[in-house]
Formats: sequence, structure tokens, C-alpha cells
Amino acid sequence: MTTSPLRRTRLVPLTAAALTALALAAAPLAPATAARPAPTVSVSAATREAPGGTVPAVVTVKDVPPGYTVKSMSGAPATTNEHRSVVSCDSGTWHNPVQGTTSRSCYLRLGPAGDYTMTGTAVLSKPGARDLTVQGSHSRAIVSKGYRTPRAMSQAEITTIARCGNTSKDVWLTFDDGGSAAQIRSILATLKKNDVKGRFFMNGTWRDKNPTLMREITSAGHLLGNHTYDHPSLEGVGDAELRRQIDKGVKATTKPALLRPPYGAGSYNTRLTALARAQGCTVCRWTHDTSDWAGRTGAQMVEALRYGNASTAPVEAGGVVLMHGTAKHTSGSLQAIIDTVRGKELSLERLR
Repeated sequence: MTTSPLRRTRLVPLTAAALTALALAAAPLAPATAARPAPTVSVSAATREAPGGTVPAVVTVKDVPPGYTVKSMSGAPATTNEHRSVVSCDSGTWHNPVQGTTSRSCYLRLGPAGDYTMTGTAVLSKPGARDLTVQGSHSRAIVSKGYRTPRAMSQAEITTIARCGNTSKDVWLTFDDGGSAAQIRSILATLKKNDVKGRFFMNGTWRDKNPTLMREITSAGHLLGNHTYDHPSLEGVGDAELRRQIDKGVKATTKPALLRPPYGAGSYNTRLTALARAQGCTVCRWTHDTSDWAGRTGAQMVEALRYGNASTAPVEAGGVVLMHGTAKHTSGSLQAIIDTVRGKELSLERLR
């Protein structure tokens, strides 16, 4: 058997261009550019209310693509005419540049008892491009149970309750539940330093255990509101127990006497407002929630008041700010909160 002769290979010199191409091919690949997140819509909402009552909610769109603007935002029941519920929304929106979000306040009027889901929709527009429609909902069902409200509330009634009847341009600072002696005295010292009046909605149980602190609050010139005796969720409380909760709660020194329902549940419920009125009280919710109860830091609370976020609107004239004396960061962050309100050229109610 014979072997094939070796074939000689002719070496061809490489050009500069070829050398460059080989070098590029051998070089490690550059990391791919990170994909831009797709726009999303979320809904935050109160999770409890009586049948026929109204639940406040916020629709938020995040990660709007470059070149697009928010053309419209709306809310609707998750399914057509779900339990005969209805959604309406305020006209304005707010933008948080830190979170990259745009939000709008809406209201879900509940039908019969049951679980509800609200869907938020944002339409995004860009010159020369087709509109983008993005939808989303909240993760927890809104539970409708308890004593049915006789009729739905009008938007004018809802606004009055949210503002606690505040017809001035002053922003009201309110503090719920109670707090330690150190927390309450720190809050009182900061309010005094800044000549700001506060409204304290303490539980009756806290009042019974802290008579000295109650006297310090009132002697310092601040006002008291009723927050029930032991903080039940009022949409599921019967008439007799509701009257007892109000009667055993803190006697309000505001004019009119203000009652703030625990958790805000029952605020937009005409059964509760009628029973409260019979007890000499006017229902008071809030317009701006610092979410200090959830452990928010001072920086997060300041951001919420300055820009608003996915659960609350930014502070505005005539607004009512919800805080808690029991919250971890509130007493230490109160000066920054006051500075933020004033930094928006808004006035706070003066102590004297």
C-alpha cells in the first residue's frame, strides 16, 4: 500500500485589515446592554370596607419608555360590573422623580359583600408611534363585609372627610394611637420649637394609661380627636358597640369634634357618618399618609410628602398628614417633615 504524498501549503501574508478582524474575533465579548424594564401598572388600595362603602386607591405607572408620556390613567373593576362596583378617579396626577412613577387617585365604590379587585390602566403616547396600553392590579383582595351602608357617598362628601373639614390652606399634622413618653415629648418639643399645632387622635386605652402625657398635650395648646376606645375596624362593628367605642374614646377638643376611624376603615361609609353625627362627631380621615406605621424612614416620609408615591399624593394646601406617635422614626423625623411642608411654600397651623 502506498501513501499519498504530503501536499505543500502555500503561506499567504495577512493584510492589516485581516489582522484587525482576527484580533476583534479573539477579544472577549463586551457585556450586553441591560434591557430596559417594561412599563408596569400597580394599584394600592385599602383592603377593607363595608358593602356599599367607598375604598380609596392609587393607580401608578412605572418605567415609562423614553419619549413616551402618560396620556391617561384610569381604574375599573377587574371584571365587567364586578359585584356592581364602580370606579371614579380624580383629575390630577403626580410624578415622583426618585421612583420614576406617575400616580393618580381613584375610588372604588363597593357592591354587595365579597372580594373585589380593581384594575389600573395607563395609556402611554409618543409622537409618531402607536399608543401603549399597560394594565395591572393589586396583590390583595379588597374585602367587602360588615354592615351595609345605606347609600354611596358623593365625591364632595369624600373630599370633606379626607380633609377633616379643613377649609383653610393650612396643612394639619395629626398623630394617631399613642406612643412612649420619650416619643410624645419629642413630638411636643419639635412642635413648640416650630410654633405648629398638632391634632392627637389617641386611643382611649392609651389615655387611661397615660393621664400625665394627655395633660401635657392639651396644656401645650394642641387639640385632641377621638380614635375610639380600643382601635377596632369599624366597618364590622354593630351600632351599639360603635356608640360605646365613641363614648369611651378620647373626648375631642376640635370644633367640630373629629372621629378618626382606625385603619381608615368605614371613613367613606354613610352608616358610620350618620352614627358618628348622632354621637356629636364628624368623621375625619386624611389626605397624605406618611406610612410611618410601616417603618418608613425619615427620608422616605419626606419623599412621600414632597413628591407623593404609589400610595399617597404629595402634600398640598389644606391637606391633613397622617402620622403615629408609636412609629419608630416619626418623632426623630418631625423636623424634616415640617421643613418639607414649608419648603413647598405651604403653611402649617400655628400653635398660637
